[in-house]
Amino acid sequence: MHGMRAKFHEIAEKVRRGEPLPWAWAAVLSAAVPVVRLGMWRRLRQPRERVEARVISFGNITAGGTGKTPAVIERARAELNAGHHVAVLTRGYGSRGGGQPELLMPGKQPNGAHPWLGDEPALIARRAPGVVVVRCRDRVAGAWAAIEQTGCDTLILDDGFQYVRLERDENIVLIDATNPFGNGCLLPRGIMREPLEALARATQFILTRCDQARDLAELKAQLAVWCPYAPIRCTRHAPTELWRVSDGAHMPAAELRERQVSACCAIGNPDAFFHTLEDLGARLETKLAFPDHGVIPIEGIPTKTLVITTEKDAMRMSNPPDNVWALGIELQDLEEE
Repeated sequence: MHGMRAKFHEIAEKVRRGEPLPWAWAAVLSAAVPVVRLGMWRRLRQPRERVEARVISFGNITAGGTGKTPAVIERARAELNAGHHVAVLTRGYGSRGGGQPELLMPGKQPNGAHPWLGDEPALIARRAPGVVVVRCRDRVAGAWAAIEQTGCDTLILDDGFQYVRLERDENIVLIDATNPFGNGCLLPRGIMREPLEALARATQFILTRCDQARDLAELKAQLAVWCPYAPIRCTRHAPTELWRVSDGAHMPAAELRERQVSACCAIGNPDAFFHTLEDLGARLETKLAFPDHGVIPIEGIPTKTLVITTEKDAMRMSNPPDNVWALGIELQDLEEE
């Protein structure tokens, strides 16, 4: 079983990077594309519902790894600072919750919330403690629960670009500038959730990891073809500080310079995380990458070096050793670097 999971992970990484696949795998994945597309075809034809609140959607046109969570946290903080009552609506990917809306109220500790809430929502609750986090597969039901039970007037739809049933006022699409569209193929043969023409629904583009990208001008030109009126924001993921996962102790990110460390993560784009650590001057002794949203096995974590992981991975860890630290990230406009 472990060998089969490892093989699937290997194939998924090849798909993410756009690398050639064995012909048998390529044929099977290509044959599955129409089946996957059928679900989105049906969703686009369902009636849409408007709720009594402002709805701001953050989403991707690709699967995983665009760095969406820092953008959601940034906007949630901005809306809170403007005096709005904010809820983040999530389906709680990887959570064990049921089908009814479950609410994490402001001021409640998100520690231990990952199993029923999901790693990204638990991180949002930690970094933007004034928001209500609503976990529900039916985001329309979650929206009404936030409005009726907590009086929220601003709803942030997390990973909502394909959840078209809930009407929104802003439709923000995040794109990883280092790997915008993969090999250009639709899931599962590629990383595209929808064809590029779906970008016409966007009201704004946020390009992430622009400091690591090769040709921003070409990417902007592509986006202008599909959605010429949507503004484009170029950003980078700026490391801020390190915090120890076991007790929350803080340390400046600059402490990594010339330091030998191990890196481990279970995210959609592990290469970008490793690159960020190297940009900070860290010397990576070990690089461990696990399947996206997976739990990093504690027994597989090195014990003799400082271990750096992502904040999302930290949300999934239970009883981590004291040598494991999470790297805090903020979204920053590239021009402000």
